[in-house]
This record gives sequence, structure tokens and C-alpha cells, in this order.
Amino acid sequence: MSEPKVKYTLRQVVYDTGITAAATVDLLAAEDIDDMTGYAGATEADGAVLTNAGGGGTTGLVAVATRLEHPRNIRLTQVVDGCTGGNVRIIGIGMNGLPTSEVIALRSSSGSTDGNVPFLRVDEVHVWGVTGTLSTTDTLAISNGPKIGLPLGTDEELFDVVKERFNLVDIAVNTANISRTYGTYEPASTLDGAKALEIWYTTKTIQNY
Repeated sequence: MSEPKVKYTLRQVVYDTGITAAATVDLLAAEDIDDMTGYAGATEADGAVLTNAGGGGTTGLVAVATRLEHPRNIRLTQVVDGCTGGNVRIIGIGMNGLPTSEVIALRSSSGSTDGNVPFLRVDEVHVWGVTGTLSTTDTLAISNGPKIGLPLGTDEELFDVVKERFNLVDIAVNTANISRTYGTYEPASTLDGAKALEIWYTTKTIQNY
């Protein structure tokens, strides 16, 4: 049997002027974790299933029309008073058009946590396993993250990002921001929702024949 052959392909993607900075597109505005999960003191009820139709918690997810504008990873932002942990599962459609999900852990201190998986669409968010003694100031917000998903075929892997242009100007590629595992790139440009982003990248395909 012959050795596998490797095929490299140069690709380009242009994201329009609506592409924004991280944490500027809400999927869920800041909401009390105890309200959404039925948490009472130190006992969780059934957790939360946040849905498109406003179901789950007190608000559910925002309307589809105001959600992810481009394929992005997900950012959780918490204000923590008594929360010590928990789980958030993001469920939706990935970059290859197939259903996907990612679990991101809740924090025990205030701050933001970025996921890795790029989502074309988010359909549901589940919150469960919350621990600690929560108060009304323990809140969770869900928004877009800084990583941009790059279109790949089902048999392709991201090999390299070779060129970034923002507002028709070349920008030096930050190689540390390339994730070959998840097929994402965090642009060096300051995205502002008013200028287009252009990325040139190479993919790798293993051909076993």
C-alpha cells in the first residue's frame, strides 16, 4: 500500500462589514443564574434549557435575527458572588453544517471564559450542575467570542493562515492565534462592525489512495 498523499489548497474568505468585536453580540443578556436554573440557596432544581422561543430561565436566548452574525466561538461572562462551578452546553450547527456542541465550565470568580468550537448557529443552551451558594448578583451572559471560524470541507484540516486584510489594508498574521484543532483564527485586526475582514488560508487533506 502506498504512503498517504497530502493535498494543500489555498482558500479565501471575506467576512462583510457586519463582523464585530468579541462580546458585542448577545445570545443571552446577563441573567441571574439562580433565576434560570431554579437554584434555591444551595440546591439546583432542573437546570435550564435556554431556547430560541424565549424558553428557559426568565428570558431564554435572544431572537435569531440578533444572534451570531458570522461563525464564531462562544464567550461566557460571569459576575460571581457565590458560584463555585457548573456546566454550560452550547448546542447548534458547526462550520461543516452538521450538529455540534461544546461544554464550557462555569467560573468560581468573575470574568470571561472562551470556548473553542466555531458555531454557524446556536439553537439551545443548557445550564446545569451549578454549585455554591448563589445570590442575585451571580449572573451569566453569553456572547460571541474573538475566534473566527474558517470554512473547511469535511476531509480538510486548517494548515496555516497566510494573509489577513482589514478595511483593504494588509495586517500581519498572528500565528499564535491559529487553532488547527478547531479551524479558527483570532484576527489581529480590531473588528468594529463597520469594515470587512479578508482571510487567506491553506487547508490540508490526506488522500489515502
